[in-house]
Amino acid sequence: MELPDEFPFPFPPYSIQKDFMVNLYSCLDKGNLGIFESPTGTGKSLSIICGALKWLMDYEKNYKDTLVKQLSDLNDKLKEITEESKGDWFSEQTKQRKVNVERQTVQDKLDALARRDERMNKFKETVKQDNFTKKRQWKVNSKSKNKNNCKDDDKEPEVAAKDTDDVDTDLLLDDLNLNSDSDDEETPVESLKYTQFFFCSRTHSQLTQFIGEIKKSPYSNAVSLVPLASRQNYCINKDVKKLGHVNLINDRCLQMQRKKVTVKKEKDLKRSKSSTSCPFNPGDQSLLIADIVTTIQDVEEIADGAKQLETCAYYASRRSLPDSQVVLVPYNSILHKNTRISSGIDLKNNVLIIDEAHNLLEAIENMHSSTVTGRHILHCFSQLTQYQKRFENLFSAKNVLYLSQLSFFLKKLIKVLGGTSRSQSTDKVDSSLQSAVYSIEKFETFAEIDTVNVFELLQFISSSKLIHKLRGYVEKYSGDLKVRPVVTKKSGVSAFLNALQGKESAEAEPTERQENESTCDNPLIFIISFLESLKSNSADGRIFIKPGPTVGQGSIKFLLMNPAAHFHDIVKEARSVILAGGTMEPISEFRDQLFIGAGAEPQRIVTFSCDHVIPKDNILTRIVTQGPTGIKFEFNYQNRDNKELLNELGRTLKNLCNIVPGGVVVFLPSYNYESSLYKHLEATGVIANISNKKKIFREPKLASQVNAVLESYAEAVKTPAAPQNGAILFSVVGGKLSEGLNFSDDLGRCVIVVGMPYPNIKSLELQEKMKYLNENVKAGAGNEYYENSCMKAVNQCIGRAVRHINDYSTVVLLDRRYSNKTKSLPGWIQRTLAVHNTFNNTISDVARFFSAKKKKM
Repeated sequence: MELPDEFPFPFPPYSIQKDFMVNLYSCLDKGNLGIFESPTGTGKSLSIICGALKWLMDYEKNYKDTLVKQLSDLNDKLKEITEESKGDWFSEQTKQRKVNVERQTVQDKLDALARRDERMNKFKETVKQDNFTKKRQWKVNSKSKNKNNCKDDDKEPEVAAKDTDDVDTDLLLDDLNLNSDSDDEETPVESLKYTQFFFCSRTHSQLTQFIGEIKKSPYSNAVSLVPLASRQNYCINKDVKKLGHVNLINDRCLQMQRKKVTVKKEKDLKRSKSSTSCPFNPGDQSLLIADIVTTIQDVEEIADGAKQLETCAYYASRRSLPDSQVVLVPYNSILHKNTRISSGIDLKNNVLIIDEAHNLLEAIENMHSSTVTGRHILHCFSQLTQYQKRFENLFSAKNVLYLSQLSFFLKKLIKVLGGTSRSQSTDKVDSSLQSAVYSIEKFETFAEIDTVNVFELLQFISSSKLIHKLRGYVEKYSGDLKVRPVVTKKSGVSAFLNALQGKESAEAEPTERQENESTCDNPLIFIISFLESLKSNSADGRIFIKPGPTVGQGSIKFLLMNPAAHFHDIVKEARSVILAGGTMEPISEFRDQLFIGAGAEPQRIVTFSCDHVIPKDNILTRIVTQGPTGIKFEFNYQNRDNKELLNELGRTLKNLCNIVPGGVVVFLPSYNYESSLYKHLEATGVIANISNKKKIFREPKLASQVNAVLESYAEAVKTPAAPQNGAILFSVVGGKLSEGLNFSDDLGRCVIVVGMPYPNIKSLELQEKMKYLNENVKAGAGNEYYENSCMKAVNQCIGRAVRHINDYSTVVLLDRRYSNKTKSLPGWIQRTLAVHNTFNNTISDVARFFSAKKKKM
């Protein structure tokens, strides 16, 4: 198709937005793999929406026109054959048969498009007819249904009064079927004959923002959009949702569906509906599906509609998938193959756009890595032993066999961590045990589990619903097995690097604690995750054994080294894959480690990077190599506690706070360094001095406190109390404030980055990752990864500075090592970048910058 001259846009687009859309359109049309970089604040989301959907509209029209022309040409060809045959029916039939086969293929594709249009018209008519009458009934019926629910509640004791033996049958393992497919019984739908867009981002909140942008776009009424989400987000059954953990919710949902099996049990089901089957599934989903397909909505809006209609939002969204043109999904639903398949996502010949892709490699590593502690293993072994002892005589021979294999597997893992099957979590471990790293193959030999068929064992756990049965047993009979919540940390190479830099909070966040409360009694969840890791190719991952002081404190961790291994199918199946982000440098990392590593041809990869929309004179960037008294700035690991260097940093911050209006955000390498620096500056009186000009705030370690701190910071900047002229916020590189948050306008008139947040080079995990890259990507790739892990985090901090065309800010990098890293900084930052070897030059430039801005106001 020809490149369009104009793109529909809600306002006249900037030139860089038009360039972005033109390049995106071309990339999609040629079926290429794209890496697109557009600085935050340049309208990237709208550029993606308008560029991609313009291509989709043109492609669909062109596709239909092409089919119509092909059909017409084939009809003409049939006529020609008839005319040329001159009564030779045998010759005529022979030639026509081949053409008719081709004609039928074209006709089938046109019929599929016609059926889709027909369904869409029916959906619109359904919503139009039922929209008012149904909504009126929701409120009227809610009161009567609440009364009915109360009556149903009165009947619940009847169910609870069942014989204990009858209830225990629910705790027995389901019959094993190693050839079974997905647990979800979905009605097969017509195979797609048209192209879909799959758009994914890291979080549901980012997807919700994207939906808001689509609503503002010219395509708000032109496309059908479906946001896919997990049961955890969509479930409206309070009894199921309170389980908390997504694995438990999934398992309980599927378990409740299997209860509805025979007509003979119908009366019992009606009596025990709240405990044996879900009253919302399937429900009457026709109106909800029609509403989803015809109206652009986010997850929360669809869930609210499902509550009012008393039907399942999760399955309604999945059943809406075949009629959608745009599908919104979080990272995991696309990047994790099993989740992708179970969600009904088919990428073949479709388009995948991944936004906020700057951490894509780390995201893939994290979701395919796992950690299991000695506490988890001992707890699971104890539960399994007691469960097996109670019901062993009722299990089939195959179930007994696989339960014994699982127990054997757990005992070998306990042995690896220095314990035995009789060990307690608090038992001491031989201090001579050392940390070690293995490939999967060598670990299985070392741990003596190479005789266990991991694939069959996992299929047994899934088919038998062991996790659900074991949980039911613990809840009913084994209260003494329950232990206090245990804090688990995120896994993956990037999580290790964060931990090495001191970015992990010493106290678990509330969300982490809640998850652990849900899973502490279900350690099998962690065991399953680790078993899944063992299915990986031996060369693609490493297993790290870390013995602890006690058996329970030891851990076994699988780290994925090759994210391309889980991206291969995506690159192979999708028509086009687009990675988009505000800061995608170093682009070579995505090109080499992801696309080429996944088997893509180099000529299929295209890149696009645009400048910022802000004028050049609205940004000032300085690398400062020394402080006011001439002390060199090099905040490496050895110098960080240097008192003279800390004093020099204090003088630097005081000077900058005196001349920068509004808000100043200071990014430090780690939480530990932020804490030690603050204590030092407080003890030396620098904090008191700075507080005369700026109200002081510090990044909290708990996520629940972030919003409160930000609101207070914003209030202090917008309405400062005299003699203060704003506020200063001490933050952490890679922390909660370095990504995804906006410090626009007065909130971020100066962004200061102190030091370079390199991870600990002596880390066993980091060394193994670097070794892997050197051996499998190219010589020197490991060192590039080490450098990039630092600069990518710094660039995300810098990106917080300016958010729109009229915004302005200064960026000050305090460390002389930055002078050798200028090419790793974003292009729009490099426009005004200068390296200063004397601090006075920096102060003068910053003062002139803000003086000029003040005169223009």
